[in-house]
Amino acid sequence: MAIIADVLTAVDATASSVGSTAYNDVAAAVIPVFRVGAVLLVAMTGINLAIQAVPMTLRNGLSLITRIALVWIFLSSYANFDAIYGVLAETPSQLGGTVLEAATGATVTDLYGGLDELYGQALDLGQAVSENGGYISGAMASLVMFVIAALMATVSIIVICAAKLMIAVLIVLGPLAIACTMFKQSASVFEAWVKMAMGFAFVPLLTAAMAGFTIATSEMLAPDPDAAETIGDIIGFVVVMMLGTGLMFMVPTLAQSLAATSIGLGAAAAGTYQQAKSGAYGAAAGGRGALEGAAGKAAPNRITSSTSRRAGHAVGAGSLSAAKMAVSLAQKSVGKGGK
Repeated sequence: MAIIADVLTAVDATASSVGSTAYNDVAAAVIPVFRVGAVLLVAMTGINLAIQAVPMTLRNGLSLITRIALVWIFLSSYANFDAIYGVLAETPSQLGGTVLEAATGATVTDLYGGLDELYGQALDLGQAVSENGGYISGAMASLVMFVIAALMATVSIIVICAAKLMIAVLIVLGPLAIACTMFKQSASVFEAWVKMAMGFAFVPLLTAAMAGFTIATSEMLAPDPDAAETIGDIIGFVVVMMLGTGLMFMVPTLAQSLAATSIGLGAAAAGTYQQAKSGAYGAAAGGRGALEGAAGKAAPNRITSSTSRRAGHAVGAGSLSAAKMAVSLAQKSVGKGGK
């Protein structure tokens, strides 16, 4: 059974084919703009070298010509850019395989195969508990193991697939990013592209490291399937699987930190947390004010109380007044009916 390996291998093949095809299409659209920009840039640089409107040396001019030549080399054919794709997609995976081999003692050398073995081992233990244990406890333990194994497999596939697909998308945007290096004002686009590409390239490497730890630890704690009868017999393995799932969740954050792109994400997360915290506090204060108003208590102090609490008190007081009015009308109606 090679579910994870089959899925990820298919994703690799799709990403590679789509990246190469779309790269040439995008490059074909960018090349006319590049030609016009290169001609203008060379002409303006030549004029400036002649009249020295802005102090400029011959070295600056040669540097510009070299940069234009490199951009043309990468834009002209995907074959010239294929080495860059190999660095982004293959090198981290190869390094990850080395880390995985070191973590597992050379028992596992392939990330996809190692994850499949871990997934199959979890299912085998769940099946063993189901067969050796009681009708209800065995079935429940087997279900727990299946859910945990499926969760880890799903998380692993999502993390690795997302990285592979995003690398393919960045390869497609490569011609545009490379063309942006011609001008100082647009060079930041290329820098952002490089950082993002490095962040996603780190994902397979970090995934292999996390998987290596999980596989090595699970081999030490996995019980004999023939002796596993209850969930207690495999609780160590269950904890390792849950820990491995949590580590897989951490991979994107770690990759972003290594690529120096986590500051914005951290600020966004902090802002979201503060908004959620303020919303929760406002809801609690409004509920408190509504209860005070419904109980007939005085309005809270405008200086020391929050707006949410005062608004809640107004709603509660209004509800109390409406209730009193309804009771009064009902009593009057009953009195008239008695007469």
